[in-house]
Amino acid sequence: MPAFQYANPPVIFWGAGSVAHLTAELKRLGSKWPAVVTTRSLVKSVPLLQLFTQGPTTAVVGQHAPIKDVEAAIHQADEADADGVVSFGGGSPIDAAKMLALRLGEKRKVLRGTLPHIAIPTTLSVAELASGAGYTDETGTKGGMRDPRLLPDVVIYDAELTLKTPMELWLSTGIRALDHAVEGFLAEGEHPFNDVMALEAIRRLFDSLPRAKAEPKNLDVRTENQLAAWFSFTLPAASASGLSHMMGKQIGARHGIPHGVTSCLLLPHVMRYLGVNTPLPVSADAVQDLIGQLGLPQHIAAYKIGEPELKMAAAELGGKYPEADLLRIYVSAL
Repeated sequence: MPAFQYANPPVIFWGAGSVAHLTAELKRLGSKWPAVVTTRSLVKSVPLLQLFTQGPTTAVVGQHAPIKDVEAAIHQADEADADGVVSFGGGSPIDAAKMLALRLGEKRKVLRGTLPHIAIPTTLSVAELASGAGYTDETGTKGGMRDPRLLPDVVIYDAELTLKTPMELWLSTGIRALDHAVEGFLAEGEHPFNDVMALEAIRRLFDSLPRAKAEPKNLDVRTENQLAAWFSFTLPAASASGLSHMMGKQIGARHGIPHGVTSCLLLPHVMRYLGVNTPLPVSADAVQDLIGQLGLPQHIAAYKIGEPELKMAAAELGGKYPEADLLRIYVSAL
């Protein structure tokens, strides 16, 4: 019989100023001494978080969560005797914080198996909504893990804290959210709740992303972007393992392409391929037009990748889909 398991974090706050909930939520979760995991570009903004909590240490994680950065963050938080973690940034620090919370929770044999984790995202990639975490090894190969305990306890969508996010990063991760919605809608099986949410996410993203580009400091519009991204990811496992995502991960970390940008490069082409046999929730042409309207990258060649590298990526990814088909999709995005 069909079944649906809701797998988002149990508590989600939104709206400008909602970071004010941080103090009370840490207290509720029993964390008095949380570490902060963030990115180098946001380190100067960490004192704003410290208005609401006093943490013992701040760990910095680079793009694509290099495993050496993740291990260093875990060691740093352990040495500081942190009893929780606040992640602040995009998918890389959020994923690193998930692994930190789980590793230290297991090491200290805490009853729930993981330290409390509050995520404060500054992009639209919605890593905070997934019970999985990705990292990159020394060769640039993407790895990951899944565990229900990786899901953050609380998410705070405070648009005011996103103002320093570069507009291209903000908008490209908005296309990543669109990718989640499309791939969740197209996922195998019955999932009527997700289908409704995915369609609403698509509608909201098409409406609000161009307005965010036109009014970069409009907090209400940014909040609309955040809500649309949240709605895009109510079927996280299926969305994250869709074809566009898998093809993007295959070239992203290895060639230094951000996650959001890989969706800009590949999503319309993957949709055209899948749409031959499957009704789409929105046309591939409309998605491509939106990406162009937002001024986002559309060609893989801009990242100095050619057909030989794409052939290797297709060969390594082969399995469910024929290697020749994967290569054709990659080449169409060149």
